[in-house]
Amino acid sequence: MLELPPNANPPPQSRSLPWHDSAWQSLEALFTSGRLPHAMLLEGQPGTGRNRLALALARYLLCSQPSEGGNCGECKTCTLSASGALPDLLSVVPSESGKAIGINAIREVIRFAAGTASLGRYKVILISPAEALTTAAFNAFLKCLEEPASETFIILVSARGFPLPATIRSRCQRWQLPSPEQGRAQAWLENELGGTGADGAASAMLELCNDRPLDALIKLQSDERGLLLAMHRSVKDVLREEKKSPALEQAVAAVEPDSALDAIECAIQRWLRGLPTARLRSGEAHRGFVALDSIARLRAAKRSGSNPNVDLLRFSATTALNGLWE
Repeated sequence: MLELPPNANPPPQSRSLPWHDSAWQSLEALFTSGRLPHAMLLEGQPGTGRNRLALALARYLLCSQPSEGGNCGECKTCTLSASGALPDLLSVVPSESGKAIGINAIREVIRFAAGTASLGRYKVILISPAEALTTAAFNAFLKCLEEPASETFIILVSARGFPLPATIRSRCQRWQLPSPEQGRAQAWLENELGGTGADGAASAMLELCNDRPLDALIKLQSDERGLLLAMHRSVKDVLREEKKSPALEQAVAAVEPDSALDAIECAIQRWLRGLPTARLRSGEAHRGFVALDSIARLRAAKRSGSNPNVDLLRFSATTALNGLWE
């Protein structure tokens, strides 16, 4: 299920998050009036609930007795969609995080669109993230958009601001989904955690995750929670005191390399955004931008399959931050 952390039991009902209420109400109103377009593009930042909205919409469209807030959670289609076995819902995602969606997946989309619904009136195709499609896949997918199948809805999910091909964007109705304000995201997190994030952990993890509440929730519920929060404190100390810290290396070594890169990238971005304009021309600010470029290259290397070793990733994460104060 797109909206769930690994190994979580799917809920009977899918609901969008509070900061997407306006988008949900718009989509719901279009559907009930018979004006919902056959192809929709939901654009939002990862980790802010864009997939929750997409899945809530898909299950709502397929539900045999939907309510105002979403699917009923009790009918046959809801039961099957919760188990991932609903034949009228096709979810297309990369086989692994960061991997591409190739033309074979789109050939399956074309076959699915040409068929008829098995249980209800509609079929739904959900593709996330749309930017993962290869050029060949995009070209093949145009057939579905140019010749829409009867009673079939297509929901594309994409990172906000990502330059999808104009031929794709022009054939979809677009919704730009907002990210939550920090206070609202923190309140939601604390509620999800049953109050266990009110000790400052929710706020700290939101900072560590660059204000992406779903990412923060997964990390707060993980075994790495304490280690990640300890690393966050070390990172904050380096930026506050503006000097290297020997403790940073130990804190980084205790967490997964990807988590360390994420945390330090977010910390540097936040630090740069908070600098006065004049200081953006300083040496440490320049090194901050260079560090972000280095982290981006490491991520690109991982996506390409070259897989930098663990020690290199941890060393790069540490030097990216300590290196600001050379």
